[in-house]
Amino acid sequence: MKAWLRAVVLVPVAVVLISFALANRAYVALRLDPFELIDPPLSFNVPLFLPIFIGIILGIGVGGIAMWFSQGRHRRAVKMHLRTIELQRRQADEFHRPQEVRPLPPTTLVG
Repeated sequence: MKAWLRAVVLVPVAVVLISFALANRAYVALRLDPFELIDPPLSFNVPLFLPIFIGIILGIGVGGIAMWFSQGRHRRAVKMHLRTIELQRRQADEFHRPQEVRPLPPTTLVG
């Protein structure tokens, strides 16, 4: 079921990305030095889709890391509650366990 659902989602996404890459194959100058406009030392000729895909991948990665850090307190709270539940479950199991009953000591009957 999961593989089928994954295919239903990923195949259209792949088709869109491949068609976007094929439509934007023209080379552009990627300049990494904003101060040198004429003949910059850090300049590359790359297909247009490449910086767009790299930007999308970096954005997803940075967003995922930010979400992971922002949800850390929630993961900690869940872990604490799970420990509490496990402790209470062990205590309840111990409470319901049949206790060993020792026989009473013999008494002397008077009179």
